[in-house]
Amino acid sequence: MAKTLTQTLADSLASFSLSQLEPATLDKARYCLLDYFAAAWNGYGHPLFSTYHELAFQLGGPGASPVIGETRATQPSWAVFANGSASHITEVDDMSRLSTMHTGICVTPVTLALAFEKKLPGDKILESLVCGYEAGLRMGECLGRTHYAIFHTTGTAGTFGAAAAAAKALNLNAEQTAHALGHAGTQAMALWQFLEDGAFPAKPLHSGKAAQDGLTAAYLAAAGVPGAHRILEGKKGYFSFASSAPKPEAITQNLGKTFKVDEVSFKSYPTCGQTQSMLDATRAIIREHGITAADVKEVEARVYEQAVTIAGIADPQTLEQAKFSNQVCMALMLVKGDLTFANMTLENVNDPAVRDLSRRVKLVLDPEVDAKFPATRPCRIIVRAHDGRELVRENYYRTGDPEHPMSAAQMESKFRDLSGHVLSREKQDRIINWCLGLPQGTLTEELFRP
Repeated sequence: MAKTLTQTLADSLASFSLSQLEPATLDKARYCLLDYFAAAWNGYGHPLFSTYHELAFQLGGPGASPVIGETRATQPSWAVFANGSASHITEVDDMSRLSTMHTGICVTPVTLALAFEKKLPGDKILESLVCGYEAGLRMGECLGRTHYAIFHTTGTAGTFGAAAAAAKALNLNAEQTAHALGHAGTQAMALWQFLEDGAFPAKPLHSGKAAQDGLTAAYLAAAGVPGAHRILEGKKGYFSFASSAPKPEAITQNLGKTFKVDEVSFKSYPTCGQTQSMLDATRAIIREHGITAADVKEVEARVYEQAVTIAGIADPQTLEQAKFSNQVCMALMLVKGDLTFANMTLENVNDPAVRDLSRRVKLVLDPEVDAKFPATRPCRIIVRAHDGRELVRENYYRTGDPEHPMSAAQMESKFRDLSGHVLSREKQDRIINWCLGLPQGTLTEELFRP
């Protein structure tokens, strides 16, 4: 009998070792880990950071798994919930084009919790991380665009990724890993309805729950509980309801030969991934032509569907909503001369000049542009000036995409920018050195404490 998609993926995950990675891919995995810490520490001080943490301690009680920003520790299941949720609060975590998801915030909390519980060596930590990205990103790409239209892929495919990371950390064999993926699929759920209803504080739940459910899935498999081996393609499996156009080949294509962690993108703005290509194009126009907001009559942004449906909030009422507003983000960049990790504030979002210009930013769903998604993040930005000029810029890849990568210095600078409000330079150095020094080095509680 032919193996199912789940079994085929599980075979590859169970046999994976770091020796299969090229040096550049190993470096990418290290930067994914550093970028996770940047996102998690950046949430420190936000009210939701405390909300999700306190809930984790309330439900999990005391334990040995550290929680970022705390001197307390809790049970592994609730530590991954807290660390997965808190790292998604400020929208600075990693992303992927083909999978249209944030992976590190689901995978890394599981890897770190099990690294403490099982005292994992550095090579095992990296193997767990890479396996998590491999499963999560392949699942996200497989489920595709029709899935993303309804489901927040971070919370669905991310559950598979978390389960794979946990399975590797727990040394599960191929059969057990397949069971873990089956358990992940039966739990994985995250809907975009919160976006429709303006319930933005619920968004971090998706990554926290994906991490927690993935860990549970692996422990169920380790305990001998069988999971569905046709969780994707079965008559009542994931494909039956969660995607009208799945791509099963994404699970097996170049499996074990190329690794999906190489496809990860890092954010250069603290906003939704569906704003970043447009911001890059707008920034290029500003720098090339030296224009300011005073020069701008109107902006026409010809974009793909998700840039409108996910990131087209015309009149955001909160900072969180503004991060999903192409109109406000582009206007803020024009008014302030740039949009950075530091100046994306509620004060700037509500600046009358920003709001006035945002009403003159028009999002246009362009079928030709839309056809190039999700392989690229395409846009055509047209800035019409008061003096009659039309300044045009097309863009396909975002700063931080593999085609336009951030340098090592930029990755370290991003981490320092995002954690500087809470961490000393010395503490930042420790985290950077540990992440980039793997598989050498020891994971200690100090990396989690302010």
